[in-house]
Amino acid sequence: MLQLVTIDDARQQLRLDEIDSNGGADDAWLDLAIPGVSEAVRTWLKDEWRLYLPERDTAGVIITDTNGDPIPAEDTSGNPITHPTVRLAVLLELASQFRYREGEGENVVTADAGHGYTLSKGATAILAGLRKPTLA
Repeated sequence: MLQLVTIDDARQQLRLDEIDSNGGADDAWLDLAIPGVSEAVRTWLKDEWRLYLPERDTAGVIITDTNGDPIPAEDTSGNPITHPTVRLAVLLELASQFRYREGEGENVVTADAGHGYTLSKGATAILAGLRKPTLA
């Protein structure tokens, strides 16, 4: 299950009390929301490799696989390093979803915008530079 931020990152973003760190109602919501929002961000970007910082050689050139896609850089544990822009977008989207749990609110991109946005305005704006461009 894809989780681009930790529950502790989400708690800090949402300014949740420490009481919830012991498995409160908000943690149950976050257990559902973090993978859901992470997947929504991955889908919106269209390519999984866009979620991560690219691996670079000693000259600073991005290393690619046989398809020409960048290979994700890894941390010391061998896990891909999530792009900071992606982390921020996930946190922004979690905050919007947390505040407007029923889908209402001023941060929602309305259907009449004609773009089929699935994320809030803030998350969409942050991710726009990483998204794979396509034509309708």
